[in-house]
Amino acid sequence: MSALSYLSPKAEVRPSAIHGRGLFAREAIAKGEIVCVKGGHIFDRRRLVELQPDLGPAEIQITEDLFIGPARAEDREGGMIFSNHFCEPNVCSGRSRRRHVDSSSYGRVAVM
Repeated sequence: MSALSYLSPKAEVRPSAIHGRGLFAREAIAKGEIVCVKGGHIFDRRRLVELQPDLGPAEIQITEDLFIGPARAEDREGGMIFSNHFCEPNVCSGRSRRRHVDSSSYGRVAVM
């Protein structure tokens, strides 16, 4: 397994009641601090459709037709950031905030 994504040493992956495994703080994380950075290969929607039967949901959409994620089964685990959707989130991705930030923050996750 290769480490395609970055997870802060202040965070850890644990079992989650929301969905399998999730990312949890192991110590205090300051507002604006980077918690994780999604890494991987950039591919288009056509390639995503080809990869999904083997990899499942492991990508993040970065533009209308581009995605970032693992491209091989052996890289899936190291490409995950274990973020889950929640109605009252305490972290958000730069991608989900793209209307409010410039494109240099894509992929950044910060405690809000």
